[in-house]
Amino acid sequence: MAGFLAGLLDATVAAATVFILAGLGELISERAGVLNLGVEGMMLGGALGGFAVTVVTNSPWIGLAAGVLVGMALALIHAFLCITLKANQVISGVMLTLLGTGLTTFYGSDWVGERIDGFAEVPVPLVGQYLVEIPVLGEALFRNTPTDYLALALVPLTWYLLNRTNLGLELISVGEDPEMADTMGVSVFKLRYLAVVFGGGFAGAAGAHLSLALVGNWSNGMTAGQGWIAVALVIFAQWRATRILLGAYLFGMLSALELRSQGLSVSLGPDAPLAGVLNPIIEFLLNTQIMSTYPYLATILVLSYAVIRSNSDRLAVPSALLEPYSRETD
Repeated sequence: MAGFLAGLLDATVAAATVFILAGLGELISERAGVLNLGVEGMMLGGALGGFAVTVVTNSPWIGLAAGVLVGMALALIHAFLCITLKANQVISGVMLTLLGTGLTTFYGSDWVGERIDGFAEVPVPLVGQYLVEIPVLGEALFRNTPTDYLALALVPLTWYLLNRTNLGLELISVGEDPEMADTMGVSVFKLRYLAVVFGGGFAGAAGAHLSLALVGNWSNGMTAGQGWIAVALVIFAQWRATRILLGAYLFGMLSALELRSQGLSVSLGPDAPLAGVLNPIIEFLLNTQIMSTYPYLATILVLSYAVIRSNSDRLAVPSALLEPYSRETD
């Protein structure tokens, strides 16, 4: 059991990094008042771009940079449509997801079957090599890929940026009251462009982590809906950077549990009370195909919670989210 828990925690950290990066990117965009439902397409673009460049250059760092740039390029389309042309943010985001899926399916067919070494796991500098030996927790906490450490570092950095810097406070202001922010001399359009494009870069990095560190290959549609989970994660976190971390590990554990539970046998002894009734239920709940739905069921619960609490101040929804801004009409 200790080996199972150690493997589960290790897989949880790796899976959570995807949600941390994509969730932080979505958080930055939504804080500025722009909903980005194109995260899934941007992650796919980042995954393919990062993988292809890594194969060519044999450098996962260059591949990661390429993944970020692809995500930013797709996000720039979303920013142009929603901020400049004032298109519907939901429709634009869904269109970008479809665009990213279609483009990566077409251009990614030549890369299916290729494998790379990608990012290798390394211990935390200085102290990690000694702490890795801690039972159960050591491997998961103190030996991970560079992108895992990068994602963890970005959580407090994002919090500090949004809450303790003039740039972050201005960005939040354009998501709460863009008219007032504009009156105070804040460039609403510039900050929204900046937030959306950088948010797309985070999504591209999440996709690149998936192909370069978590899987080590490319397959069509490999994000498998994780971009949509990242959008729900922002709601779960109530638009707070620090809570992104908690939610990412929760969703990451649900994803890791599906893979790590294969071959795990849990059942009550024949003499246990209600064993005949409970064992079929346990077997059903631990079925691999059933467990693969758990992250998405959790997403539905999070979105249901958001609908129920939509009129509550505790949900902390940016006031100007989904609202285009125009100086001529506002």
